[in-house]
Amino acid sequence: MIQDSITKYIDSSRSDMILLLEKLVNTDSGSYTTAGVEKVAGFISEILIPLKFDVQMLPGGKYAPHLLACRKGNGTKKIMFLGHMDTVFDEGTARKRPFCIKGDRAYGPGVCDMQAGIVCLLYALKALEEAGFTDYGELKILFNSDEERGSETSEKYIIEECKKSDMVLVMEPGMPDDHVVIERQGGGIFNLDIEGKPAHAGACPLDGIHAIDEAAHKILAFHGLTDLSLGRSVSVGVINGGTRSNIIPEHVFMEIDLRARSHQDGLELMEKMQKIADTSYVPGTKSTLKKVMYRPPIEKTPGNAALYRTLTAAARKLGITVSETYCGGGSDGNYTSAEGIPTIDSLGPVGSLEHTDGEYMLIETLFSRCKLTALFIAELSA
Repeated sequence: MIQDSITKYIDSSRSDMILLLEKLVNTDSGSYTTAGVEKVAGFISEILIPLKFDVQMLPGGKYAPHLLACRKGNGTKKIMFLGHMDTVFDEGTARKRPFCIKGDRAYGPGVCDMQAGIVCLLYALKALEEAGFTDYGELKILFNSDEERGSETSEKYIIEECKKSDMVLVMEPGMPDDHVVIERQGGGIFNLDIEGKPAHAGACPLDGIHAIDEAAHKILAFHGLTDLSLGRSVSVGVINGGTRSNIIPEHVFMEIDLRARSHQDGLELMEKMQKIADTSYVPGTKSTLKKVMYRPPIEKTPGNAALYRTLTAAARKLGITVSETYCGGGSDGNYTSAEGIPTIDSLGPVGSLEHTDGEYMLIETLFSRCKLTALFIAELSA
């Protein structure tokens, strides 16, 4: 029985899984540490190639290359997995704060977001190989190197590859209390440049055009678009402007965060932001709004809900409790769900405090989520 074979293999691989997790966490792999991300890709390839996956590296531009791996099976269902190899931590963090275990938790940079998800998927695939299971049509894995920077160079690959798949499984961290995600908030990053005119603040202030004054009006207008009860928000998180207090400032740069629960809300917010950018509250100023990235929300589609039902059925067979939740953060699953491909997110091991020095993973969930992922693949293939 496939379930028994999966359970036996993963239970016998616990120490190996921890060793691989330690190796990944102790490799600096921040988005801009390209050599470290490439090293992580090498560790992954060393496991996938013996599993008969065709592994290739896709250009990542200023980031490390992205890893795409595919294996054909004997069935019909085409299953795509998404994950990322990069973390948010600077080079040198792994040396200062290496992998460690305290009680029932594992700590270290990127331990849950998302090196544990990588280990979880790799060993689920190893368990299926050990069981001789090939009833899927195709297994496709895309591990990118720039997810923590908004998937700037990998977005096109994610969208292109998901369109060839029947479903997408995202190995982002599981949420506390064993939640998975079939709804996520959408989000975007926007840059705004405001041009004014410099002048002496005391001798001839009227000769200048005050860019910071314009920015103040715009910030209030942007923030006025926020309605947290509807899951909509616009927040100016970065602002730089001016040179000296005795000079009327000629330029301001702002970085703006947008969040929306529905794609329609996101489109409306972007339209209203553009109107604010085009409005000159201070005569003579000129503003340019640029979209850096935008991830549409994962909405609760029938396809996403169907994946969740199959997951919970698999979980019951393993004696695991799984429930769904809504998440305010985004992931690459936002792109695939927006393309109409059934998507389920947060299948990785459970942890918390991502992006902080206190980030941790609950050790037992590395093994339970690995078993669940393997059985989920088998159930979806059927």
